[in-house]
Amino acid sequence: MHRSLPALIAAFALAGCVGAAGHRDLARDAPRFDVARAFTGASVGEGRLKVAFRRTRGVHVESAGHVAADGAIIVDQTITEQGRTSTRQWLLRETAPGRYAGSLSDAAGPVEGVVEGNCLRIRFPMKGDLTAHQWLYAMPDGRTIENRMSIRKSGVLVARLKETIRRRDQD
Repeated sequence: MHRSLPALIAAFALAGCVGAAGHRDLARDAPRFDVARAFTGASVGEGRLKVAFRRTRGVHVESAGHVAADGAIIVDQTITEQGRTSTRQWLLRETAPGRYAGSLSDAAGPVEGVVEGNCLRIRFPMKGDLTAHQWLYAMPDGRTIENRMSIRKSGVLVARLKETIRRRDQD
């Protein structure tokens, strides 16, 4: 038997346990994703997180964002998952039209983002040799964002998140 066959079988089994993020049907040319508008003010996210070999669990995220004097977008979040609460902070800065760089307090390295139509694609490394990919889709109502996230280890899908984010504040 080929030596890599057991590893391939394990990888496919693991990917099958987590499933695909399922979001291509959300992509549109318009409305164009406006990063500052999407992340300033108050919002609440309700989602479902599936980690390989674990039960799916609910995730609740409260966010408050603002644009700093230097133009950086800062978002403070409180995440509640299975009765545990944690906080994190995002910082995003536009580096070229539709391109963003920044940081996330619980990431293991820099955050990179690109706007394509109604989607903001974000990528960042995580602790434990993991890589996170997020696709945030601005919905036509101007108040809702659909978030799809996948986390991979050595290229293998190990977790996924499906979340709906809604603005709380009035424009």
